[in-house]
Amino acid sequence: MILVLFAAIGCVVGYRLEMTRAGYVTMALTAVGFSAGQIVHLFMARSREAMTMLPLVVGLVLVLFMLLGALLRLAVRGRTNA
Repeated sequence: MILVLFAAIGCVVGYRLEMTRAGYVTMALTAVGFSAGQIVHLFMARSREAMTMLPLVVGLVLVLFMLLGALLRLAVRGRTNA
């Protein structure tokens, strides 16, 4: 359920920011931030059983749906201009 929530948030943010400089910076910072979170999680885990790929998966879902939302906005805008 949490992944669906992050997907919806990513789609809304991507749709709002579109393919602007702010949109690209937001996607890049999101990807780097969640990757850094995974590295921090790696060093904080006490055992191998405590490791999870959840920070990377959440970041990937968020960034992919941000891109999808931005592309959706471009498609909607292109359709109305034609």
